[in-house]
Amino acid sequence: MIPELLREETLELLAALGAFTAYAALARPPRVPRGSAALVFRVLNDGRSVRARDEAIIGRSHENAVVLEDPRVSRSHARVVRRGAQAWVEDVGSRNGTYVNGQQIEHAVELRPGDRIEMGASAVEFVGMEPWK
Repeated sequence: MIPELLREETLELLAALGAFTAYAALARPPRVPRGSAALVFRVLNDGRSVRARDEAIIGRSHENAVVLEDPRVSRSHARVVRRGAQAWVEDVGSRNGTYVNGQQIEHAVELRPGDRIEMGASAVEFVGMEPWK
């Protein structure tokens, strides 16, 4: 009697574990290589593509990864950084604020492919991440 009961409980436990494993595989974010990754952007004002390694400062300064020729954009306006398989954007003390998809951000916000980072009269689309080559 006891071995049969244990066998049924074991089978139920294995079935539940299998269902959880299948769900976890679907819920996992896209795989990004362990090494460096390229953050990929498209400047919507002129259509140019920009790739930056692991971190990108967006602003007017020509030292930035993403340079925007816009007088309403601060020299260093926003920062996008990769943390594992995710990319986050934060305002770095700009005068006019940083917006993601029309909403002003007050703290770091996770980016998803297709999100628009807006500042001044300029906008940058976050295309996604890919292995750094």
